[in-house]
Amino acid sequence: MTLKQIRSLGRELVRFLALFVGCFRSRPGIALLRVYVQGLLSDEQRKNAEAIALRFGKAPRTLQRFLEAIQWDEARLRDQCQELIAREHAHANAIGCLDEQGTAKSGEHTVGVARQWLGSRGKIDNGVVSVHLTYSAPGFQCLLDSQLYLPADWANDLVRRKKTMCPMTLSSAPSRRSDWTSSTALWPRESA
Repeated sequence: MTLKQIRSLGRELVRFLALFVGCFRSRPGIALLRVYVQGLLSDEQRKNAEAIALRFGKAPRTLQRFLEAIQWDEARLRDQCQELIAREHAHANAIGCLDEQGTAKSGEHTVGVARQWLGSRGKIDNGVVSVHLTYSAPGFQCLLDSQLYLPADWANDLVRRKKTMCPMTLSSAPSRRSDWTSSTALWPRESA
């Protein structure tokens, strides 16, 4: 979308984002959400924090801080989005799809990177794997959820996870495919 098209959304976009106000602990977080969403909707070539911030007259570090440090309830935001989709886009012919994606990575510092099966490469290679849940109905498709697969080496190394800001309340799937029937991939653990 062009800036003119985004501006034309005006009140409608503000009204939509107001549905998620309760997911943020501060007003600056809500304001930065609006900038970030506008950037994602824009025709900006690179949709990273720096490019979006510069496009909308914000300091790049401010938007980067929004993505990494401003506290917001990600699970609540995801749940509210899913409820909105169920309410607004329910259809008898809709389907959900679970899919994994492997991305090759060099090095060892990216969260979840390990030698593992990467379907996109058709072999075991160094990379990260994520699992995605999508929803598709006639005339509508969207991503409902996405989680990083965390290999056991990462799940069991709390120091490494803390150093890379990897969430501490997640668990890994079993390392053998035959054990996947009870796998939780990287889903949040239930509280005891």
